[in-house]
Amino acid sequence: MEAKGETVNSAMLMGKHNIFEEKFNVPMDERLSGNGWIPPFCRAYKIKEYRRHGEAASVNLDAVKVEHVCLQVLLVKYPLKDIFNFDETGFFPFAPPDRGLATQQMKGKKTEKFCITISVACNADGSKKLPLCFIGKSAKPRCFSGKSPNNYGYQYYNNTKAWMTKEIFEERVELSAHRTCTHSLCSYIKRLDIKM
Repeated sequence: MEAKGETVNSAMLMGKHNIFEEKFNVPMDERLSGNGWIPPFCRAYKIKEYRRHGEAASVNLDAVKVEHVCLQVLLVKYPLKDIFNFDETGFFPFAPPDRGLATQQMKGKKTEKFCITISVACNADGSKKLPLCFIGKSAKPRCFSGKSPNNYGYQYYNNTKAWMTKEIFEERVELSAHRTCTHSLCSYIKRLDIKM
């Protein structure tokens, strides 16, 4: 695998181990359970876990501290049930692992760029979690047989980059305000004129 530049990780090693135990008809009472055998195996063959290095981003920590104080002053006016945290994460279902087991440091490979953005939201006291929101590139992904995922109960949006946009964010905030809050969070957010 190293010669091909492919990544192997512990989970893949465990999977292969289980396949070999099946193929060689190893009796159930002699099979290895758990993953405790992996560290000694790696030491015996001089295998270490290496991280594939990619792009790294940095954050201005001083600016974060200033904004943190401003946010605390702003949020003290509201009850915890009305304060929501929205976040998003990229889901790369076809991307290979970025770290793996090898006998030497390996070069990075071009990664699969297909991504679905997933938006999550929860209020500060944990009493309300909004449904997941999915953002993809296709208006009607093939796996939904030519229909929109919204027809199946998913909150789905699409755009050319599968990114969160100002319009999608505002719609999510408006949805959460109508479902959960006692005051008009929407009008407050619109007054902020969020730049995205």
